[in-house]
Amino acid sequence: MTLTNELIVAAERTFHAAGSKPKDVAGILSKLASDYQCEASVEGGLLTLKQGGVPASVGNIVAAYREKHPRDFYGEAGEVRYKSDLAGDIAAKARFIAERGISVWDALPANEKSPGAQNVTNEVIPHAGMKAAEYARLSRAEKAKLAGEIGPRGIERILARR
Repeated sequence: MTLTNELIVAAERTFHAAGSKPKDVAGILSKLASDYQCEASVEGGLLTLKQGGVPASVGNIVAAYREKHPRDFYGEAGEVRYKSDLAGDIAAKARFIAERGISVWDALPANEKSPGAQNVTNEVIPHAGMKAAEYARLSRAEKAKLAGEIGPRGIERILARR
């Protein structure tokens, strides 16, 4: 598959229309070709895909790809564990800091290869705005640290959320 500018722009437009913001369109197209045996082309300014020479549902393939590789899209990495999860998405970074605070942002490792990243074992970063289900997944040490920061009233509020 030859990655032309027209193909990359069409793929980006299609991903955006599907509600996704890709980090690296060329990388995604390459993975679609290798992992899903998809041939990508442009038709009417949008991405079209064929698998084995047969037209394929772009929506289904994009959904399957997003499910398998959520970190390739901004804002779809689930719980943010690394600063790189929000790299390049200023609005998502601003929302994260507004919801959880600058101290939580500063405590995040830059990426999975950063020093200290191996200490990020829980997909949930303890914070006062979390839900009861997220709180239940914390370790005892994380619960104790959070209780020390927000107090018993804060823990009560967390446990009341569904």
